[in-house]
Amino acid sequence: MSLSLQPSLHQTTTISPQIQQSLQLLQTPALELQHLLQSELQTNPVLEEEPLLVEPPETTEPEDEDSDPLGQNADWPVASSRPDHPRLDPRQALLESKVLPESLTDHLESQLTLTAVDPATRAAASEIIGNLDEDGFLRAELSEITAAAKVSMEIAAQSLALVQSFHPPGIAARSLPEALLLQLHARGRDDSLEARIVRYHFELLSRRKFAEIASSLNTSADSITAAAELIAHLSPRPGAAFAPDRPDLVVRPEASFVLDGNRWLPLLEGDLLPRLRISDVYKDLLGDGSADEQTRSYLKERIRSARFLLQSLERRQETLQKLLEVIANRQADYFSQGPSALRPLTMTEVAGEIGVHETTIGRAVANKYVRTPHGVVPLRFFFATALGGENDFEPAVANTRAKEILAEIVGRESSAKPYSDTALEEMLRERGIPIARRTIAKYRSELGILPTHLRRRP
Repeated sequence: MSLSLQPSLHQTTTISPQIQQSLQLLQTPALELQHLLQSELQTNPVLEEEPLLVEPPETTEPEDEDSDPLGQNADWPVASSRPDHPRLDPRQALLESKVLPESLTDHLESQLTLTAVDPATRAAASEIIGNLDEDGFLRAELSEITAAAKVSMEIAAQSLALVQSFHPPGIAARSLPEALLLQLHARGRDDSLEARIVRYHFELLSRRKFAEIASSLNTSADSITAAAELIAHLSPRPGAAFAPDRPDLVVRPEASFVLDGNRWLPLLEGDLLPRLRISDVYKDLLGDGSADEQTRSYLKERIRSARFLLQSLERRQETLQKLLEVIANRQADYFSQGPSALRPLTMTEVAGEIGVHETTIGRAVANKYVRTPHGVVPLRFFFATALGGENDFEPAVANTRAKEILAEIVGRESSAKPYSDTALEEMLRERGIPIARRTIAKYRSELGILPTHLRRRP
């Protein structure tokens, strides 16, 4: 037996702590960011908060390169920027700054933090959590997860199974049947009659074809009825308990849209984030040569850390501003006319217009709200896929509009004779929205509307 060293080459992708911090700041909502920045102020002595009212600094000649003891690029900020917009009424600010209940993302991320997994699996699982909608369904393909997290399909699948094992049961499902099966699994009923019905006969169940199911599974119709009753008590919206549309939930918008002539303009709220800067005291101490080498080394490291934080904050606000400007332009009809005028818009389109990756837009949109003439809405509200528009005579409409019409129709139906998915499909087509019946079922699930037989009342 002999031992030898064999050189080999392979590529790995690593993300530096600085880049990780920058991504974290981008996807963190302002209220949480306030706490994060306060923590930085306490742990980094070179950082300080500017007074609320400061005189504009005098224009000075730029320092030469030798005067910068860190040798850093002069473009790096030494103070965080913040638009000088009028502050909100104090009572309104107090009301909107209420401590928020735990979000679905926070709930899942906290479970992920306590799970011992390798970095690749953790990255993919975090990406999956970030792509869940407010009902807890995964709306991205695994191929998109692999690309965003830079992992293999096998790791992405393992990460999905991991997230699906978290509380609440049914989370990260890609369809309503999968959500129901996950909930049955959590109850230890993988091989139950209910699981077999959902797994193999969900379409018949949705049409209340109990006799056909009983015949296929070689059991009695009474057993199928009892199983269907149990299935009806499972949640069609696993993440709904954490959704931000509860009446008790108050959020703090990060921006407002105002009309300027015939244009809608986004204004970042000027008082949400503190204005930070690097203290002149420590810069002078580092520059005058009076400090010993150990102190100088420590101050250099702290100032570099502070500068990167300020740069990341600057980039966060710039990215958010550009994103809001695209929304103001592309969704101008919504601001003027209301939700019915919302246009189809994807994150890919916005990413191309701004010149960033699609995942950057996803992070910028996450957990953020804006104030519009029609109320406070999540930024995700403005992104909707197109339906129809196959020719010049059928303009495309946003899927949010289709959901709005669907909810309106079901809201007016007779409880004794609720509409079938086929009937709903025909009604939407009559309104110029071509849509498949399977899409009707998907939208019903997203809206929390039960199947026809479960909506029927005597």
